[in-house]
Amino acid sequence: MDGKRRNAARRGLPVPLPFLLVFVLAVLLPSIALSLLALRAADREAVYVERSLEAALLAEVNLAAQKISALLDNLGVELKREAGKISGPEALEGGVTSLPPAAFPFFVKDGRLFVPEVSHSLLENFLESFGPFLEDREEMQVYDSIAGVYRKEMGETPFSLPYGPLFQPAVEEESPREDSGKSFHAELPAGTAGRVARPLQAPPVPEAVPLPAPVKKSAPPGGMERQMAQSMAAADPAFREELFRKAEEEGFSLLQRNVAPQAGSAPSPEREERSGTVARGKSFAGLRSESEVGFLPRLSGRGLELIFWTRAGDGAAGYFIDMEELRDRIAGAAPDARTDIRILAVLDDRGEPLVSPLLPSGADWRRPFVAREISPLLPRWEAGAWLTDPGLAASRARFATIAVWLLTGILFVVILAGAGVIMRMLSAEMRLAASRTTFVANVSHELKTPLTSIRLFAEMLLSGRQQSEERKREYLRIMVSEAERLSRLVDNVLAFSRKGSKARPLPMERLDLAALAEDTLAQLEPHLAKNGFSAGFSADGPLPVLGNGEALRQVLMNLLSNSEKYSPETREITVSCGREGEKAVVRVADRGSGVPAGLGEKIFQEFFRGDDSLSAPKSGAGLGLSIARDIAVKHGGDVKYEPREGGGSVFSLEMPLALPEGKERRR
Repeated sequence: MDGKRRNAARRGLPVPLPFLLVFVLAVLLPSIALSLLALRAADREAVYVERSLEAALLAEVNLAAQKISALLDNLGVELKREAGKISGPEALEGGVTSLPPAAFPFFVKDGRLFVPEVSHSLLENFLESFGPFLEDREEMQVYDSIAGVYRKEMGETPFSLPYGPLFQPAVEEESPREDSGKSFHAELPAGTAGRVARPLQAPPVPEAVPLPAPVKKSAPPGGMERQMAQSMAAADPAFREELFRKAEEEGFSLLQRNVAPQAGSAPSPEREERSGTVARGKSFAGLRSESEVGFLPRLSGRGLELIFWTRAGDGAAGYFIDMEELRDRIAGAAPDARTDIRILAVLDDRGEPLVSPLLPSGADWRRPFVAREISPLLPRWEAGAWLTDPGLAASRARFATIAVWLLTGILFVVILAGAGVIMRMLSAEMRLAASRTTFVANVSHELKTPLTSIRLFAEMLLSGRQQSEERKREYLRIMVSEAERLSRLVDNVLAFSRKGSKARPLPMERLDLAALAEDTLAQLEPHLAKNGFSAGFSADGPLPVLGNGEALRQVLMNLLSNSEKYSPETREITVSCGREGEKAVVRVADRGSGVPAGLGEKIFQEFFRGDDSLSAPKSGAGLGLSIARDIAVKHGGDVKYEPREGGGSVFSLEMPLALPEGKERRR
């Protein structure tokens, strides 16, 4: 009973508990933790994909804005060179300039505005929008980036200096007023403006703001601080709000953008549309005291209007810009409008594209994916990008999330499957090691039992104490039986040692399987009869097969020995031979205890026994049936088990019948 409990315990827990704990702590738990981290990262994949797409498209938008800025820079250099030729009102004769997009020139001196005496469709618009300002009868809003506030906070220049899209030239040591012509506008975004219409009785000239001390050309450009402020404001919303608050305290007008980009995490629609450009009213006299050259935009009911001015002697000269021609030049400088992923467009102050590519269904020009204000020179103008597929970011994020989930699931399954395989292999190896240990103990016991009997009866015969001849013959018969038993056990051990190895194939010959079965039963019949067994034999005729006689005899001996061993009550063994199709079949039937349900195939496994403890009621090494099947398979046959009707077992040896003489199969 104790042996059975030990055997059941060994099969119920084939892997030691310490190994299971190490596996769980070193493999399973880290795998689960890594899987959870990967799945958590997958949930954030949508944000990552959107930000990646935002960064890529924003780089294109920035490039478009920089190209437009460069176009205005070059235009300012050309206009400055041409305006330098206008020394007074008399130079305006001839009227319209030949430098597009300049519509016509003008000259201002002593508060008087001079224009060409020619008919031009834009002349009335110019006089209405800019005449009062140039004659110092009204102030006009001038624009600058909010970065000007940051520069004031850094204490580099007076706060009023950087306002307006004005050109502040670098200054040579020898000539503090000489123009360098490097930059005509700020590169940061622009907003909207309104004009302060306030007539001036006697236009006062504001106190001039002193210019910075002359610097060398190698000094860092003023735009560097603006770019720094822009980066800080974009990265730190609190800093950006502080800039807006300070600008409002200084009297600037805070403007609103006319678009609301969808990308990013804007805290509210109000902040989403706030412009980075600020405006404040100035007079032309005050502007001339601070700057020497630049562009001046103005928003009116007709849209954006733009002039260029520069100092000329004791006055100022400039040009009124034809906005239709400027729009065409800006549209030509922008990158390709459409690709497979995005639509790139430049929007004017009314939020309308300069070139109108077809937007996808449901898209709105005022809701780009990303956008950037171009320049204070072009207030409310935007460069923006729209997705050709509005669901592109979501679909990419969904695909990436599914991929992460799938890969994580596959890796986790692979880890578990690998762990299961390792556990199964280890369990099998441990069971095999335990079975071999039990096998060695059982074989030692099995070898010792017949040897003990043989030695006992041999010593009794040698002592001469037994005078009865009948008893002497009985002792000799027992010794022979035990020797045969020992021989069968040694044969099984030798067969087991050859199993699975590359041993020489068995020599085959033509033989009668029915006769071999009858002879084997007759060989064991005296032993069976002594143990109370009744044996029967029947055959339908000869069964010619190709096989090894000794090996097949060992198969039959193992089947008969198994029936004898597991028939404790009804001691009956029947051997029947017959044909089934092209097969020769030998059946060994008994009325023993049979095989429990579900173990019909396991009994053919090596070392398998219902109870393999040394105290088990039935001795054995668990090799007989396994060796029998192995030998049968090498002959092209098999050994099978089936329950016998009425109780007991039937073991069948099946082999292919041999062909008639001269037609044997080649082996």
